[in-house]
Amino acid sequence: MLEKSSKMSVRQAMIEVAGSPPGYGEQPRWLCTVAGKIGSSYRTARSLWLGEIKDPDHWAAKAVRREAAIATAKREAAELAQQFEKLAGKLNAENKNLHSADVAALIDAARVIRGLDRA
Repeated sequence: MLEKSSKMSVRQAMIEVAGSPPGYGEQPRWLCTVAGKIGSSYRTARSLWLGEIKDPDHWAAKAVRREAAIATAKREAAELAQQFEKLAGKLNAENKNLHSADVAALIDAARVIRGLDRA
């Protein structure tokens, strides 16, 4: 995953951090959100968005990529937990007695994954 984030463009990383790209008139608020998440100023986030900071090793570019990797990992963990819960529900519907240990293990795994999301 780290390899993907290091090759990701700064703009794409900013979109990953703050959600969808800003619509018309939303850019200042959106850039403030990005700046808050990476611990920079609005001006630094704006410079990244506009491509004024070209150095891929700039501290703000690295911070955006790091936050994008974290956001991606959290999203993937939530999706995995949801898949575990669906599978547990299907197994439980088939036969409660036969698959009870598997269902409990899947639900526990989903809880652990969701617990990591809060950390």
